[in-house]
Amino acid sequence: MVRLRPADSPRRADILGGVSAATRIEELQAMFLVLADQDLAGYCPIYERIARSIAEDDEILSLITEHRPGSTRTAVLALGATHDLVLRDPDSELAAIYRGENNDDPWPLFRALIIDNAPAIAATMRTRTTQTNEVGRSANLLAVYASISRRLTRHGDDRPLAIIEIGPSAGLNLLADRFHVEYFAGDTVIGSGGDPASRVQLRCELRGTTSFPGLAGMHPIADRSGLDPAPIDITDPDDARWLRACVWPGVPDRPERLAAAIEIARHDPPVLHHGDAVQDLGALLDSIPDHVFPIVTSTWVLAYLSRDARLQVCEIIDRFGEGRDIAFVTGEAPSSAPWVPELSTDQLALGTDDGTPTVFGLRMWLDGRCHTSAAALCHPHGRWMAWFDNDSEMEQRHG
Repeated sequence: MVRLRPADSPRRADILGGVSAATRIEELQAMFLVLADQDLAGYCPIYERIARSIAEDDEILSLITEHRPGSTRTAVLALGATHDLVLRDPDSELAAIYRGENNDDPWPLFRALIIDNAPAIAATMRTRTTQTNEVGRSANLLAVYASISRRLTRHGDDRPLAIIEIGPSAGLNLLADRFHVEYFAGDTVIGSGGDPASRVQLRCELRGTTSFPGLAGMHPIADRSGLDPAPIDITDPDDARWLRACVWPGVPDRPERLAAAIEIARHDPPVLHHGDAVQDLGALLDSIPDHVFPIVTSTWVLAYLSRDARLQVCEIIDRFGEGRDIAFVTGEAPSSAPWVPELSTDQLALGTDDGTPTVFGLRMWLDGRCHTSAAALCHPHGRWMAWFDNDSEMEQRHG
């Protein structure tokens, strides 16, 4: 049985879930304003300008709502669907703005693009889901994998790791150990790991005062697989372009990191299974051999599932953990993983100025006993991390 904490305050999750808005138009307006305030301000000026303008434009709000009524992630999907059109026409003025080649106002061009291409945008929003696949999150994932490995070593378990990602998109974060990451505070590099020669070079700022042990003692990854209702085939030009469309424009290094990660995946792609997290996860876990330690991961995926589905996923893993060791790593908004202990006000304050708070939770089963901790607070795209986990003292919470 999953133990829940008290309900979160009615911020982003409640607005995006349609609880506080009276109409679909008002809900969508709220989505764009929350997105602008919490995620885009100070990070993606192009989309911040567009999001705030959409929120004031009833005609565009109405068009988008008709394309994808009732979805809690419609705002982000609409931006991606329009970006896909921009990528199809690289010589356009809006494409130049998105690439950072000039500082012209994107809004008039964006608005015209939506109005002139409503059927194409509608088709994309009906057939696609947001597939961010931000490889910057690998910096956070590797830190938690290392923490799990140190626990296993103290437990006398030297097995390599088997990563099973829920909603992996193209599976790029399944290749985390093939990237190189530096963790820094100010001008000082605190730790690093991965492949120094990798084409994907990540940097993650450390916040707070808690000592960060780095990636010391991390066990090798021997197996990697994913489960997605619509996995991305990076050898398909349309799929590869959709991955690029889900990257926010004008943010330094993100397009280049994505392109480099795609090249790594093309040479040695992870195994991606077509399936549903609730219906098919149990069978996938049962297929994992005993000589590896399974770690199920999700990063900004549970937010797209219903509350009941999220709890069912956790319960599937808990049932598995009663008979075999396993870990569940979630990088999600606090409301999307309610079994993870709440952070203190001081801990949350480390991330209130930059992006929707993303908590990396670790739920680990060893010898039939379940332990859960909030390992870190992170930027939603992995730019920074406040590390809280003490892998020698973990809060014990029985399922």
